[in-house]
Amino acid sequence: MVITQPLEDFKYNIHQNLYLTAPIFPPNEPQELCNTEYPGPLNFEVFVDPNVLKNPWEYSPILNKIYIDMKHKFPINFSVKKTDAERKLFVRVMPMFEEDRYVQELVHRCICHEQLTDPTNHGVSELVAQHIIRCDNQKAQYFGDKNAGKRLSIVIPLGAPQVGTDSVKEFFHFVCKNSCVGGMNRRPIQVIFMLENECGSVLGRRVLCVRICSCPKRDREKEEKKNEPHHSSKKRKIEKKPTPSPETTDTRVFSLSVVGEENYKMLLKVCKSLMSEEIVKLEEKNGNAAPFKKCRNDAINILQQLNE
Repeated sequence: MVITQPLEDFKYNIHQNLYLTAPIFPPNEPQELCNTEYPGPLNFEVFVDPNVLKNPWEYSPILNKIYIDMKHKFPINFSVKKTDAERKLFVRVMPMFEEDRYVQELVHRCICHEQLTDPTNHGVSELVAQHIIRCDNQKAQYFGDKNAGKRLSIVIPLGAPQVGTDSVKEFFHFVCKNSCVGGMNRRPIQVIFMLENECGSVLGRRVLCVRICSCPKRDREKEEKKNEPHHSSKKRKIEKKPTPSPETTDTRVFSLSVVGEENYKMLLKVCKSLMSEEIVKLEEKNGNAAPFKKCRNDAINILQQLNE
């Protein structure tokens, strides 16, 4: 077969080890560089499964951040409101530096991990070896080239949810660490998930902060503690309030006034994640998860109403 298009107009498939012609997927590069949350007209949602025993990742709903070591797979759930079955949708997964001063720089692997002799690069091209993220989806396409100044991203077709579910689950893993010299150089990163059509138009955008490290649990606890509000050092007498027995589950309901719609949405998302964690724990112990399910469902319904 004679190829008449330039090679950069083709998409590389890591699983099939071949190039696919351009019209199948959106453009190679994203049309915009933005990290602002945007549910869009299809109410695009992205969420991480809650922490459970033996999971190789730690997720902080307070920081909206996942902590995970290299090579460990983790699931991301994607959902959109019902749309035309013939409408083709894609999710672009793009890492970006979190700090504004580094936003224009490309996120890529360090020199050591990028070498084709590295075990993580078995059977992949030099271009794919540059990416810090890999996806298990057989139809995933890897775009970009750091040597040409083109931002690295992965695009996957968004399939339909399985029967009885309202989201699509995809598995990813990282192949470089934040601490790697010559790559991320200890700079914090975030992963941008963009819902796109065939033309590359952005129909939704979600952001997830990431730390790729050797001790996810330790780093999560350390950063959450660092993020806690600092109180005055002046000592004062605090009235001791009765706390529920550790043997019983606290099902008391509290309310909170919030200023600003975006702040309210963020707290609803945190509530949804926290309630999901409690549900998993209680169901493992055959406990009463009904109050937590109601709270989580209320948060989901309010979020959907605000995004309509």
